[in-house]
Amino acid sequence: MKILITNTYYFPAFVGGAEISVKLLAEGLRATGNQVYVLTTGVEDKVYTVNGVIVISIKQLNIFNSYDKKPHSQFLKVFWHLLDSLNFLYYFKVKSILKRIQPDIAHTNSIQGFSPFLWYIIKQQKIPLVHSMRDYYMLCHKCSLYNSNNCNTLCSPCKTTHSVKKHFFKFPDRFIGISNFILSKYQSYHPQIAAKSRLIYNAVDTRNTSFNTSEPTQKIVFGYIGRIDSDKGVSYMVDEIASLDVAEKSNLKILFAGHGNPGFINKLKLKLKLNDVECEFLGVVKQDDFYHNINVLVVPALWNEPFGRIVIESLSYMVPVCQSDRGGLKELYSSDTSWIFSPSKGQLAAQLSYILKNREQLAVKKANCVREARNFSVQKYISKHLSLYKEVTGDLVSQAVTIATKPTL
Repeated sequence: MKILITNTYYFPAFVGGAEISVKLLAEGLRATGNQVYVLTTGVEDKVYTVNGVIVISIKQLNIFNSYDKKPHSQFLKVFWHLLDSLNFLYYFKVKSILKRIQPDIAHTNSIQGFSPFLWYIIKQQKIPLVHSMRDYYMLCHKCSLYNSNNCNTLCSPCKTTHSVKKHFFKFPDRFIGISNFILSKYQSYHPQIAAKSRLIYNAVDTRNTSFNTSEPTQKIVFGYIGRIDSDKGVSYMVDEIASLDVAEKSNLKILFAGHGNPGFINKLKLKLKLNDVECEFLGVVKQDDFYHNINVLVVPALWNEPFGRIVIESLSYMVPVCQSDRGGLKELYSSDTSWIFSPSKGQLAAQLSYILKNREQLAVKKANCVREARNFSVQKYISKHLSLYKEVTGDLVSQAVTIATKPTL
């Protein structure tokens, strides 16, 4: 099968979990004997190969390029998002690429930067189309549905861009949700997509993972990895740790891995120091190094994560998780491997206190982590996608035959 996958970013560009998931998908499909192309955006037009996958990068066509990290005025940002809701500037370039490749199926993922007009171009060429909902882009142009708190309705700016985007939902033949949560969120706005929606969780590659088999010594080491920012729940987590009693704080250490605003990080350091909490800010480090130095991963998410890849990655290293219940994260919770809390005042502190007082549970949960991670294997991930591709292409062939053989009066 000749498969075209699209995503806003692709290796070596890296933004977050979507890029990891799409790379695993592309390379897994290639490993099962399919011819795989990836169409992505970049700073220039170029073609390169990554592990047998042919990557076609085309220059972003908008008033500025999202790869450009220079600050832009609010006016330019608004204009960028408006154009991105219906960006016809890619039409001839993408149409030409589709005609050269002639894929059996196209699978779009993150489409910010392409715009949903990409779906129109693909379907105009009569190519079967599947779309994975990895973020909230088709509802919220910031992709997060979060503005100081989780949004229950669309704000005025998002209503404006959504009023344009909503007309494109008719084009994909199937929608994939990476969690039941994101499926239900989209279906609450567009009930008509429910009949052609499927659930496929993300995968974690455990083939080269080195397990953390160590046990905690005097202190239990908790860890956080990711962007260090308030909207990721980091301030909340630090406040909760600071609220623990003196004896509990003396029995823990917290490691932070990732990047963030230096001023914000300094405030966190000061608060932890004033509350006699041992901590380290490691910066950006290799996952192996991070997971081999912690006993429990803390995921303090305040926003409704569409999935929560960090949870299954931690389990694959044999590291139990203390996790928020927001969004798709709740679906990844297992009492065999994790602790769960609602991110409100006192809730995380209560779980941390429980863990510190019940250290014997660490070994029990640790022993179950790898088994749980296998539920999200790459093999299952690829198999489910191939099954859906065959369903879509089979349905469309069947429909074409029915139409062709329908008797005329």
